[in-house]
Amino acid sequence: MQINIGLSDAYGFNTELDKFSVRKMILPRTNKLGLTKVIIEVYRYKYHDNSTSFKRISTDVWVLPKCWSKKKQEVIHDSEADVKNKNIDKVYVAVKNFINSKGRQSTNQIYSERLNLSSLKEYFPSNSSQRKCLTDYIQDYYDLRKAQQTTQGTLKEFKTMKNRVIAFDTYRGKKTYMENIDITWSDNFDLFLRNIAINRNTVGYGDGTIEKTYTILITVLNHYYDRKKSEPVNLSDDFRKKGKNGFKRGSKSINDANPLNDQQLNALAEYQFPEEHLQRIRDRFLWQCYTGMRYGDAFSITKSNIDNAWLHYTPNKTINHRVKVSQPINSSALELLKKYDFDMTKLAITNQAYNRELEDLFEVLKVKYPKLNFKTDYGSHCGRDTFISKCVQQGVDWNTILSWVGQSSFAIMKRYIKVTNQYQKTQMNKAFKVK
Repeated sequence: MQINIGLSDAYGFNTELDKFSVRKMILPRTNKLGLTKVIIEVYRYKYHDNSTSFKRISTDVWVLPKCWSKKKQEVIHDSEADVKNKNIDKVYVAVKNFINSKGRQSTNQIYSERLNLSSLKEYFPSNSSQRKCLTDYIQDYYDLRKAQQTTQGTLKEFKTMKNRVIAFDTYRGKKTYMENIDITWSDNFDLFLRNIAINRNTVGYGDGTIEKTYTILITVLNHYYDRKKSEPVNLSDDFRKKGKNGFKRGSKSINDANPLNDQQLNALAEYQFPEEHLQRIRDRFLWQCYTGMRYGDAFSITKSNIDNAWLHYTPNKTINHRVKVSQPINSSALELLKKYDFDMTKLAITNQAYNRELEDLFEVLKVKYPKLNFKTDYGSHCGRDTFISKCVQQGVDWNTILSWVGQSSFAIMKRYIKVTNQYQKTQMNKAFKVK
């Protein structure tokens, strides 16, 4: 096959033509098994200086020389001839498309990421740079946020989302480029996350995880879409389409609050664990129960955060919303502060280790206090649940609670209403009697 390509429209050089010939052939040498490789040869003739050159692309297909028809350019008299010819044709078509598109058509658009056409790129200097795919842009954004000193928790969310996109691309056998991102891409990504993606020891993610993945992805896409003039990307606005048939999938999951009741909290505070590490885990959890702080903030408090019996800090999770917390220090929290010399960084621990040891701690309490119905599924968030639920039950108004725990909106607080039926009755009694 011969292809003539005018360079003037592609590179602005001149009106002369290059001639490309693409053919299937076998190598003249064989391996120890007597097999030779089938390759695709691209022959280039440059008219303006009468020079020639060629490149060879492997098909990864091996045949006996006698089973190759030079005239037909195909495998014959081979038990796997049909399969081999199909694989050869895939590479052949990929190479032709790459040449015809003057190097603009990426490998994964036309065949597979396993096919390497990099040697042909020098024939098309204007397109020689490696085109960025979606995961490259995600990594660039991750690096930007890291340079901006974004918290590790948030950075981890971007990394997790990137890994899910990589898994999706690996499953499909091709990379995602910005121009590929549309409603159909979203359909396929959603199906992959629900039915195919490996989620630890199970398959598929739930609505909440999918919604979170899309939220993080859309954050990245918005960043580049808003900078299309300075950082040209071929990205449509499909990802901004909302509604039933929109781009984003999944729905926010609001887990039920999982607090300790007053009796359980008192038992935890009074019990002295023989094991030192469980005693420290107890103090960590109590510190959260007495302040309502998130795990990401609780163990970063020092004297610099305390002023005249008030606790001041900026929550990491809502730092972009400029939410600041000012909370009067209650006596229970003050006791723990004194115990650790007003330096709660002494209790710093990884979230995984914290949750693992909390399970051990409540297993002990479950046996020690069988009538209190302790569970063993309390995590690092349950200390915050305990603080907020206790405040609600004692009639503290919502605005005050929000300011104490650094919550930027009321929406997420609805999860605590489910555990405060008695409180709701008490409030109704203020206006009407409740039987």
